[in-house]
Amino acid sequence: MPGQIKIDDGAGNYTVLTNGGSLGSDKTITIPNTTGTMALTSDISAGGLEEVDIWHLTSDFTGDANPISSNLSRFATNWEKIGTGMTESSGTFSFPSTGKWQIEFIAKYTTNPSNAAERAALNYIQVTTNNSTYTQYAANSANMYSTATSIDGGAYTALLLDVTDTANIKVRFEIQEQAGTTKTQGNASYLRTFMTFKKLGDT
Repeated sequence: MPGQIKIDDGAGNYTVLTNGGSLGSDKTITIPNTTGTMALTSDISAGGLEEVDIWHLTSDFTGDANPISSNLSRFATNWEKIGTGMTESSGTFSFPSTGKWQIEFIAKYTTNPSNAAERAALNYIQVTTNNSTYTQYAANSANMYSTATSIDGGAYTALLLDVTDTANIKVRFEIQEQAGTTKTQGNASYLRTFMTFKKLGDT
């Protein structure tokens, strides 16, 4: 026989919905005392992150960059972005949607520490909230010391950002280096210096 779903108004009064199919027993659904909209099954996500994007530096450069504005490309070696993806223009990255985002910046360096002097290279994540003025929100550094003629180093920087306005909140990436000859490494085929963008949830 068809099963029944009973909706209780809290006072012992029921609205009965009859299921045309066969149920093993009657079922009860409890609706919270609040206003809301029930989603269709087509509106329910299968789970996982809605947006994941990777950009990278495709060739080396020497010295400072504020911001890194050239030789940037979406990474595409055995990888496809999830979602719409970021938009990049002259080193400025715009978000495809509002939400809570994680931004990571990994930089790889090569330097020549003359006279065994310590040479530092720093990477920064900069943020604007008015599409104009940028502030350093996160930083890390590689402190390279060696008597060798060449030494490699790297630095990892990460930031959690609440993007409430895609027109005004944007990010870009900066390199500062001490030696004057430090090279930030890039490669067209694999990741050396790169940025990742992940949308963790809605605002």
